[in-house]
Amino acid sequence: MTTSKPALFHRLEGRQAIADLLAGRTDTDVLEVLDGRPALLHLEGDEPGPHRLISVLLHGNEDSGYRALLDWLRSGGRSLRPLWLFIGNVRAATQNGWFGDRFLDDQEDFNRVWGIEPATTRMRICAAQVLDIITAQPLEGAIDIHNNTGDNPMYAIIPDPTAATRSLAALISRIGLIWGTQDNTLMQALEGVCPAVAVECGRAGVAAHVSWARRAIEVFMQAEELRPPDTSGDGWSGPMGEGQRLLEVRFRVEVRREVAFEFAQELSEAHDLSITPGLDAANFGRLHAGTRVGITVPGGDIPFVVLDDTGVDCAPAFLQVDGEGSITLTRDVIPAMMTRSAEQTRRDCLFYIVADLGGTAGEPEPRLPL
Repeated sequence: MTTSKPALFHRLEGRQAIADLLAGRTDTDVLEVLDGRPALLHLEGDEPGPHRLISVLLHGNEDSGYRALLDWLRSGGRSLRPLWLFIGNVRAATQNGWFGDRFLDDQEDFNRVWGIEPATTRMRICAAQVLDIITAQPLEGAIDIHNNTGDNPMYAIIPDPTAATRSLAALISRIGLIWGTQDNTLMQALEGVCPAVAVECGRAGVAAHVSWARRAIEVFMQAEELRPPDTSGDGWSGPMGEGQRLLEVRFRVEVRREVAFEFAQELSEAHDLSITPGLDAANFGRLHAGTRVGITVPGGDIPFVVLDDTGVDCAPAFLQVDGEGSITLTRDVIPAMMTRSAEQTRRDCLFYIVADLGGTAGEPEPRLPL
């Protein structure tokens, strides 16, 4: 006798099936019912037409989009168009406490497995199967909702800066960030299929940030067209704000792999680097030349790498270390997505340096000379 193995993800079809999943259950109860597996939900829209997609919880510690989506479903919210809803890394959201991990030690990052070949792991196979399903019919647009691990305003990541994708970003947020080098994200996998943006809703675990995500969901669901209404002629005014500030990722700042570090004002004997706490308050603002970003062992080299889009380390163009080990900026920079988490710094990076391309922010900023 053969025993059938469970599918890699749940599929729920229609409003009643979703209502049964949610009935009498809290957000965490629903995760328990999903039992470690992702879920793909399907709803018909009020009008026929191409589908839209909302993805949440690709990272298990980013709860705002998930909570906002369930809140919208419980309220009886309706979508203008047919809708796919994807709930991602349920295992990482449950195994080590509620919303405990971005991804587990035995997992890949669930937002780095879309369209990747060969499809040799459970996550890659799951991602490939979901992509096949959601792209089998025309797809009009997609948003993938995330949180940051530092203080950030709400913003939309634009992986493919076509006019349609930039318009979708402007519909959702008054800050758009062009960032085209993220390999194998869900949004990148949808390039050429439909406009797709990631929506970043500040830190996880904050009620106001759930409200940000809920607002983004409602705007996306009810828009007759995925572009801002009531524009001033350039397509950049939308319901989330009076205009969009447009920026672009230029550099990625990491701590060198061999360096032991913490976030602290002073250097301890147990670490090679202390990163100045609280710098994430400047995300999407400005850190000025002379700002101390950390302290290292006197006589040491710069313990950071600052990588451009070709992988070249440009750290000496941005940072210097004095004789006391104080590390300071040598030029003004606009930081984005700076984290306050040592784990996130090690798994991903400390922050990105971005350039202002204008919009409501003012004149475009040229590429930094190196």
